[in-house]
Amino acid sequence: MTQNALCIVMARGGSKRVPRKNIRPFCGRPMVEWPIRAALESGVFSSVIMSTEDAEIARVAEACGASIPFLRPAHLADDFSTTADVLLHALQRLRQSSGTLPQYCCCLYGTSALVTPQFLRKGLEQLSTRRCELVMAVAEYAHPIERSLQFSDDGTVFYRQPEFVSVRTQDIKPSYHDLGLFYWFSTEAFLREGGTSFLPLSKSAIVVPRSVAVDIDTEEDWAFAELVARSQGLC
Repeated sequence: MTQNALCIVMARGGSKRVPRKNIRPFCGRPMVEWPIRAALESGVFSSVIMSTEDAEIARVAEACGASIPFLRPAHLADDFSTTADVLLHALQRLRQSSGTLPQYCCCLYGTSALVTPQFLRKGLEQLSTRRCELVMAVAEYAHPIERSLQFSDDGTVFYRQPEFVSVRTQDIKPSYHDLGLFYWFSTEAFLREGGTSFLPLSKSAIVVPRSVAVDIDTEEDWAFAELVARSQGLC
């Protein structure tokens, strides 16, 4: 187990579209247990902590093996708080209590149910061996975004980049999107840039199957995520 890596799992109690989703049973286990268990089983973290403002989520996370060194302030658990805001608070609190911070940090969301120990180990390996400050998980768009359409105000549609209409799709370079599955980053680089965004950091990415690209915001998302988990033998 490395002594230079920290995992921060983020979960708040005020989710609205799927109430209490972070502790709702997912394939028979509390949702937050999935990312916590993946982090612990990866064997690369010296500590796995939960950042939450919610006492019930904290109790469930602790029972799943995460540490709860502090509760997050309520003002960092509203609809406008960013991932960077929460990470900066957690890192500042940890530095105040211990005087030091790990070289690497990994951010997981409480709903990152489809993250695996293998993904986490690969992310750390890439961050520590390549000249980058952030490693994220991405998936390829199913269709070239250069051929995308938009609606006009009058209801008609138009190609955003009409110059690509006559180009064969196989001749267009693939594009990828961020999955929000995990973010490995250099603690020093994140704080050096002010701790307000990942945007200034030099980035690399791990391409993962589109099947793990499930953002759980609705009941339909939840049902689909459980189908995916079952198809992969996770539950």
